[in-house]
Amino acid sequence: MKNKVFFFGIYCLFLTLSGYAQDSSLKTQLQLLQNPSECKFLLDNTGFLAIKNAKFYTKNGDTDVFDINSKNIHIVDVNNDGAKDIIYQDNRHYHATVLLIKKGNDFVEIWNGSGALVSLKEGEKTTMYVLSSAIGCFDMTMLSVLVINSDNILTENTIALYSDTKMGVINKTFEQKIISATLRTQPVTDDKKKTDPCTGDLKTGNQIRVIENKAVTVIKKQNEWFLVILKEKDQSIIGWVKI
Repeated sequence: MKNKVFFFGIYCLFLTLSGYAQDSSLKTQLQLLQNPSECKFLLDNTGFLAIKNAKFYTKNGDTDVFDINSKNIHIVDVNNDGAKDIIYQDNRHYHATVLLIKKGNDFVEIWNGSGALVSLKEGEKTTMYVLSSAIGCFDMTMLSVLVINSDNILTENTIALYSDTKMGVINKTFEQKIISATLRTQPVTDDKKKTDPCTGDLKTGNQIRVIENKAVTVIKKQNEWFLVILKEKDQSIIGWVKI
């Protein structure tokens, strides 16, 4: 029994230390999610004239070459190899972002996804934040966090926020908890059965999902309710729980 208590204590300590290490990045993510309509990133295509004759390849390979609008690009060395790379903002039908890495005289796509570039942090590794706002029947705002290293290895994590979930002012420091509860879009218990107008599926009130002994990050307390982030693998979702 003592060993179980000891290892559980070590696990909780690990969660606490990990939480401190992630606070800065998490605060940036939450700030971007709080006011998505105000998130604007100024693109800078300085130097594009020197490389305008280069070819651009999609993930499909050499057979899929495309032209880009020079007004919608941001020039930056994302992998710190001394060569400028391109982040392309496609706005023709909906917001989409494409990352192209410089290889010789050409550029090769290593990532693309829906949403607009809203923040970029350069350093030993480059971090891109791409925000996709809720639209139509898709009622979640999604923030993709991309980290690119010098070997062009890219890791992606996403965090989702339902349109009904309002954050308001969040805590300055975050708390880690292991909980079993029902994750909800709002701080109120609603278990009424209703039909989703978009899919026709039956859903239960404001429930997102049931959590069983899961680690969460508490970002706000409101009476007996907690606004938390549930992270599983490379995906996170924000919701309310009553503990």
